[in-house]
Amino acid sequence: MTPVQFTASQVRVAATCPRIFHFDVLETRRRRLRTPAVTRIWKLGESDSTACGTLFHASIEQFHRRAARTRLVHRLLAEAPGGAALGRAVQQYVYDRCVNHDRLYAASPRQQEGFVAALTRYLEEVADILDFGRRSGLSAEEIVAWLFGDERRRVDVTFAVGPGGEPVHVSGVLDYLFFDFRVRQRRILDYKLTPGHEPAGDLFQVAVYALMHHVQHGTETDVAVLYLHPMRRMIERSWEEVHARRHEVYDLLASMAAWSRFDPRQPDAAGTLRPPGAPAYCDRCPWERTCVARLGLKEEGSRSLHWTEASEQTVRSDERKEPRHQPEGPQGSGDVEERLHDGGLPGFSSSASAEENAFHQGLEPGDEGARPRPEGEGIGALLRIGETAEEGCRVELPAAALATHAAVVGAAGSGKTWLAKVVAEEAILAGVPVLAVDPQGDLVQFLRQRPPKELEATHRERCRQFARTVEPRVFTPGSSHARRICLNPLRVAREGDLAATDPARRAEEVDELLKTVAANVVRIARTGGETDSQAAFLLMVLRHLAARRGPALELATLAEALADPPAFGIAESEALIRKAERERLTRKLNALIHGPAEGLFHGGESLDVARICRGAPGRVPLNVVYLNALVDDDQKQFFVAALAAEIYRWMITTGGGSGLRLLFYLDEARDYLPAGNRKPPAKEPLVRLFSQARKYGVGCLVCTQSPRSVDYNVFGNCSTKVVGRLEARQDVERVADWFRSGGPVPEWIAARKGAASGSFVARWPQMSEGLEGRVIRSRPLFSRHEGAWSPDRLEEEVNAPLDRPHPSPSAP
Repeated sequence: MTPVQFTASQVRVAATCPRIFHFDVLETRRRRLRTPAVTRIWKLGESDSTACGTLFHASIEQFHRRAARTRLVHRLLAEAPGGAALGRAVQQYVYDRCVNHDRLYAASPRQQEGFVAALTRYLEEVADILDFGRRSGLSAEEIVAWLFGDERRRVDVTFAVGPGGEPVHVSGVLDYLFFDFRVRQRRILDYKLTPGHEPAGDLFQVAVYALMHHVQHGTETDVAVLYLHPMRRMIERSWEEVHARRHEVYDLLASMAAWSRFDPRQPDAAGTLRPPGAPAYCDRCPWERTCVARLGLKEEGSRSLHWTEASEQTVRSDERKEPRHQPEGPQGSGDVEERLHDGGLPGFSSSASAEENAFHQGLEPGDEGARPRPEGEGIGALLRIGETAEEGCRVELPAAALATHAAVVGAAGSGKTWLAKVVAEEAILAGVPVLAVDPQGDLVQFLRQRPPKELEATHRERCRQFARTVEPRVFTPGSSHARRICLNPLRVAREGDLAATDPARRAEEVDELLKTVAANVVRIARTGGETDSQAAFLLMVLRHLAARRGPALELATLAEALADPPAFGIAESEALIRKAERERLTRKLNALIHGPAEGLFHGGESLDVARICRGAPGRVPLNVVYLNALVDDDQKQFFVAALAAEIYRWMITTGGGSGLRLLFYLDEARDYLPAGNRKPPAKEPLVRLFSQARKYGVGCLVCTQSPRSVDYNVFGNCSTKVVGRLEARQDVERVADWFRSGGPVPEWIAARKGAASGSFVARWPQMSEGLEGRVIRSRPLFSRHEGAWSPDRLEEEVNAPLDRPHPSPSAP
């Protein structure tokens, strides 16, 4: 008898919903497909976040091939001194050599972030096994042979499982087969880039793989499903657990053969079964419209249970009987009738492992205590910024306070930049990327870490941790003193890239971006005259160009459209703007494109927040945009305005969340956010960033000498304020206004005038009463801090060896 042919993916679908499987079989026959059609289906909410699954599998496949066929692992094991270094080396190699970066960068920002996170989690698992083998005394050859040498991943097995011994053939390819010398057991690992809310179906599939491998190769393998996105979760089952429920796999395979033959026009035909439905998946099922009309109510249907019944009878009679014509092997999961109602497979989900219990309780896997997982990226961390001046007690700023913005103020030489850099270092240690604007050359010194031996013992290990964690980068707009970066001030977004789910809301956000771009261009061009009419005209042109050409707009195209609107199908321009103003605006744009600022738009990598805030695996990026190589203040304003607009675009395309996803640090803010009526080009984009960023998980840190020099709206949006030494009476009065709150001015404010350098008083949400008004001294920096670096000095440092000795940073 010719066996019915199925793939392991079809088995997974049938375990999820038999009707989806049935319609896939019909579609395969109708279209005469060589490869069976398989419908990807999730419950509502499960597919909202993706992580470039196809690219991920291709990257891992390439890494495994290279690990098995070259001396890659031998080199990594020899060069990496410890487990953490080995993990970083593996992650860096895969990211650099095995990932198709063109395909990665073509994905949406959310997909890119998910991909990198999933890749890091997977390679951490691999590196842990490699390091265990090394510490156990295994040679590199043994480690490679056990982990990457087994090439028996393709499985093709025929089971005689029908009521009359009818054959069913199943084929598939394992994600990963290896011998885990940590537990001295062969394992099949199935990795998933989808949420692990209900793992029973995935366990069912990997158990089928284990059964097939046993039949084909005589192995007895444990199984595991490793969920990598949006968070790590490992579900494991032993060979004994899988083997004990093998009858349920046989019943499903027999049922699949019958469901594939079912014809609703002959419902009583011999040997056929009507497939039942699983209502939990109906909301996103493409077959929903025809399902009931063709197959009847979803609860109508049946399945083969003869192997389950035989197993129960065997247990009752205390006999061990194997299925006819079937070698002994592992099985799938739980009771199929129960699965119909709860969407799960109880045979594989009822006994939760210790890690599963920790997952549901919000604990870190492996923790002995009840330490909760952070609710977001870094949001639950405590930032060790210093200690109290009198008692020497540790002072910790909650990372959650950064999500509602922070301001550090203090006179020149007060240590304000030192403390702000400490906050940035602590954000990196909490896993939060930093994007810093450095107008003078103080922040680029993050490139050089401080030797831990120069610090007191209490700070040395955290200094080493910072060095292991940080990935410092310096970007120089318009020059190649460091990593050259260029911008496109017209960059917008497709509606499909936006995080909002409502189509009307997405359209509104695209239009808001266009309005922002139009206003920025008018401010940057500085034509004078009727700026409102210029912005209105530019908005009309941008809407027209975006509709025709999509989000990839260029300044040159905009200038051409301004010069000759009718040629671009834009009529009635005179109703919005006078010809003389339109021509002046066109000349200004052409001067930007072809004049001294030309270098801002060409050369180097494009300004893309999603890209520059994504670090190498295992690293957290600390990005510094160095402005001191730009020729004049106009170019600096131009770039900062475009940077603020790009951050805003990134925020609304990637959405918000409970976590702190990015810390934006603006040093010497008075030039870009001046108080009063002055409106340099960067001011309005930055003010909007401070007013809206928090709901998108972006925290802002602003640093300035005088609290009177920066727009009051900025300080009003900063829930955390850190005050250093003040010199002017007016500065003391302004700070007093911040903390008055309808009551008396706190006594400590007067003492800030002429206070010692490096001393601060702070206030943040939910700060303990014991810290109110207490003087705080900053902790040591883990990176350099000296006089501002010039562009030439920066270039020298970028090209210098990493182990080059440097003097210690001076205390504030």
